[in-house]
Amino acid sequence: MTRQEALSAFQDEELCLFEEKKEQFIVGLEEKAEEFSVSVRQVLSVLRKEIVKKKKEKIMFIYFSLLRSDMLNDHYQVLVRAMDANWHMDEDAAETTFSIDYLFEPVKELKEKLELDRRKYMGKVNSYDVVNMIQDCVMEWNQILSLQLHYMFRDMEENEYFAQIPKHSTWGIYWGEYRDESELVAFADREKKEQKDWDRCLRLSKEQEEVMINKFWYEADLKDSDCSNKLLLFSQFENCDLTGLCFDGADLTGVQFRNCSIKRCSFCNANMRQSDFSNCTWEENDFTGADVENAVFQEKDIPFLHLDPQQLQVIFVDRREME
Repeated sequence: MTRQEALSAFQDEELCLFEEKKEQFIVGLEEKAEEFSVSVRQVLSVLRKEIVKKKKEKIMFIYFSLLRSDMLNDHYQVLVRAMDANWHMDEDAAETTFSIDYLFEPVKELKEKLELDRRKYMGKVNSYDVVNMIQDCVMEWNQILSLQLHYMFRDMEENEYFAQIPKHSTWGIYWGEYRDESELVAFADREKKEQKDWDRCLRLSKEQEEVMINKFWYEADLKDSDCSNKLLLFSQFENCDLTGLCFDGADLTGVQFRNCSIKRCSFCNANMRQSDFSNCTWEENDFTGADVENAVFQEKDIPFLHLDPQQLQVIFVDRREME
């Protein structure tokens, strides 16, 4: 058996172990969500002080980057950088770091098992191979974490420390690897949008279906559009008037509607899991067959939604009184 054959056999042999540990990681994310939320609040407090110390003007980008260098010592440090409109050309970015070792606890057992199992390959699989496998695994898990952050960071503007950071009307928070792949996990783009912007996006979506994902529609008056079967994941509608829009069969996972007037819109058979509606008004809308599991509606709105009994069992009801 050549070294390459041995390494390939070793990787195949450990696939089930990697899947097992990935499941442990995902479960751990849910169990430690509050601990992680506290960590983020603390790091934003520190970051705000650094921004004030550096007398930085309006921030446009905040990057959370998991550092590969610390993984070699079994530590999982995240570098947080706040930058102005110059982005990576900002030569005086405010910075801080924090640890998320507690999220990656399954890696320790994974590494120990891999080191034990590689020995039967009589030197053809070495510790460097294990390190590479572990790092690839951690970065895959980091991508899973970034997807969860779409939900965990959706109320970021309610964080007192984040609110105190001077920001542009357009800002974005990214999570990923230092100067490598990253995911936009929270953002705002409070420039008024027009019907023509919406129509242009719909036209483009015929050839680029992902073009409507992660969009911010602000103060837009949108009417009589066919959005059926479109992908609108994690998009946001704020201070919008939506009239006669057809979202039938569309994927509205994680979409937020804030301070919107929603009239004669159809959401039939749409995927609306974990979507969030706050301070909206409703008139003659249709949710027939929509998957609204874990979607958030305000208590006062329930009588106007005409959801069926099964749908009412799976939604979250927000009983807070909104301003």
